Amino acid sequence: MSGAHSQSPRLRRVGTTALETLSTLATATVRTLAFWLAVVLPLAYLPLLAGGITGGELVPFVALLAANVVALLLGHDYAR
Repeated sequence: MSGAHSQSPRLRRVGTTALETLSTLATATVRTLAFWLAVVLPLAYLPLLAGGITGGELVPFVALLAANVVALLLGHDYAR
């Protein structure tokens, strides 16, 4: 019985370390993707702006703009 108790904290520590590693990896991946999405998304504005923004193109333009703002916020710490 005491053997099970002595290993329990170690197993919890290993599990916590694995979760911390996974969390760090996921955060870095999201930050990287968001940064590069923030770099590339403005290229999608060009066709909309070149043709002029009419009523039917206003919603896609605002959606692209909102996506770019979110990508900028999530990716601003990339490579720091």
